[in-house]
Amino acid sequence: MTDIEIIKCMREGKYNPATKGLYTYLPVVKKFVQKNNGTKQEAEDVFQEGLVIFCKKLEDVNFELRCSINTYLYSVCKLLWLDELKKKNKQIKNDFLPLEDKYLSEEINTDIENDRPIKAAQEAVFMLGEKCKELLQLFYFKKMTMAQIASQLGFKTEKVAKNQKYRCIEKAKENLKQLTH
Repeated sequence: MTDIEIIKCMREGKYNPATKGLYTYLPVVKKFVQKNNGTKQEAEDVFQEGLVIFCKKLEDVNFELRCSINTYLYSVCKLLWLDELKKKNKQIKNDFLPLEDKYLSEEINTDIENDRPIKAAQEAVFMLGEKCKELLQLFYFKKMTMAQIASQLGFKTEKVAKNQKYRCIEKAKENLKQLTH
């Protein structure tokens, strides 16, 4: 299936044939991720994220693909994996395909950049201890008062709960700083 046929199928809602065509690009991404400190599962996850980004772009009728789907997906997945390696403090070993950064359009970088702050914030909160996560969930999502939170979580006073909430937020901010630097 050609790139034009895949894009046409996706835009017409014919996902089965398009998906089969898109998954022919998975082995290249899998090989790259596995050669660079990744597992088969991580490669598949990165590929899925790359597909989501690609599919979102196709929803825009003004989107014009300026390279092959293979190059686009590989580039997106490569950037996603490099971000993952950076989080894990690991270096890239082998750039498997000789694709230069010139193939990376600004659109790809923009799409990934738009997702980064949200993912980083989620990760920062995920890194908190269970009690902090519960406290923040009770306050922000369940809209409980500090008195109710103090009672439910076993804090002596409302003020102690408020101080703990402040510490949790500061810890999340610290985590976010570490993730973004």
